[in-house]
Parts: sequence; C-alpha cells; structure tokens
Amino acid sequence: MEQKKHDLLDIIHLIYVMDPMCSWCYAFAPVVKQLVAEQKDKMQFKLVMGGLRPGTERPLEDQMKASIRHHWQDVEKITGQPFDYTFFDRDGFIYDTEPGCRAVVSMRYLKPEAELEMAEAVQQAFYANNTDVTKPEVLASIATQFGVTEDAFLEKYNSDDMKEKTQQDFTIAKHLQATAFPSLYILNGTNIHLISRGYRPYDGMKAHLDRVLQQLSPDQNPL
Repeated sequence: MEQKKHDLLDIIHLIYVMDPMCSWCYAFAPVVKQLVAEQKDKMQFKLVMGGLRPGTERPLEDQMKASIRHHWQDVEKITGQPFDYTFFDRDGFIYDTEPGCRAVVSMRYLKPEAELEMAEAVQQAFYANNTDVTKPEVLASIATQFGVTEDAFLEKYNSDDMKEKTQQDFTIAKHLQATAFPSLYILNGTNIHLISRGYRPYDGMKAHLDRVLQQLSPDQNPL
C-alpha cells in the first residue's frame, strides 16, 4: 500500500494556468502560494502562462479602461489586494501581456525555483506599484530580486528560444481549454482533471482540491 501511494504521488502534478497581467490571477496569488507550499512534498507544481492579451498592439481606449477599472475594484473589494489606480491616467498604454509572460518563462529556465515568485513580483509591480511591466528593462530589474543579473535576464528574455517557449505555454493553455484565468488542473498520469476555473478563496479551494484527490485515490485519506 505504501509503495502504491508513493507511485501515485510521483505522477501527480498541480498545473496552474495564469497570466501575470490578469487581475483575478493577482487576486489568486496568495491562495496558490499557500497551496503550493502545502503540497510541495506531495505533488509536482507546473506553471503555464495562459496569454491573456498577447501581441496586443492598440492602446487602451476609455471604454476598455472603464471595464478594467471595474474588474480591479471587484478584485480589491473581494480579496483586499491593493491596486494603484493612477494606472488609468496613462495615455497610450498597450496592454500586451506577452512580455510579462515571457519574463516568467525566462525565469523558469534561469532559476526554476523562483518562477512562481517572479510571476508574483510582476503582478505586484504592475497592480500595486503602477510599473510598466511591458518593458524589458523593467522586467530585468524585477528579475534581480532573485539573484539574476539584468544582462543574464535580458539575454535569455530576448532570445528566440524564450519567445518560442512562451508561445508553447499559450498552446498548452489552449489545449487544456483554459478559457478563464486563473485555472487549476490535476495531471494524474495521462489524465487531466479541471480543479477550478476562476478565482476561489483559499478555504474553498483547499477543500475542493482535497475532494478531487480523494476521488482519484479513494483508498487513501485526502492528501
């Protein structure tokens, strides 16, 4: 029985599909951080960049600004996550989420253990500090928090390989049918199970995850 348990755990992955410039992913950051910390010895964690608005070229118009502000206000009201609303005073901002996604993917290959922290740092810079995280030099500065030099980060970030790897993440997200972010999945062998689509508070998320794991392994207690 003990060997069977270890064999099962070895092939379980928790997959988190997100975009660092998605406000509900920012809301979910404390939840997923706690889940990962609790489950790190029980399953492997995989971060996938979903690509909320990759390749956007048109500046934000007033109608879109109003819609985004409404979403941010909802997130702040429900979760208490702080926002800097001076963002909406910006003129000509192009809400392209590919650079932020590529920054996280770059950290995955530079310092894998800091990948999720990099995503959180990009979120914090964008939402709480009104920092333009579409600029490579800004993302490079954020990367230095994790012991990566700006030059090393920019060399990796600007490479064709990282651009391709980021697109591969977007393709994986589409394959998973992650139509909303954040989305959580369990990969059990070759079977994918959707755990949650959209924001959930920690208590509800943890209880739901335990139920799913129990269904996957009914002869064991929840992990």
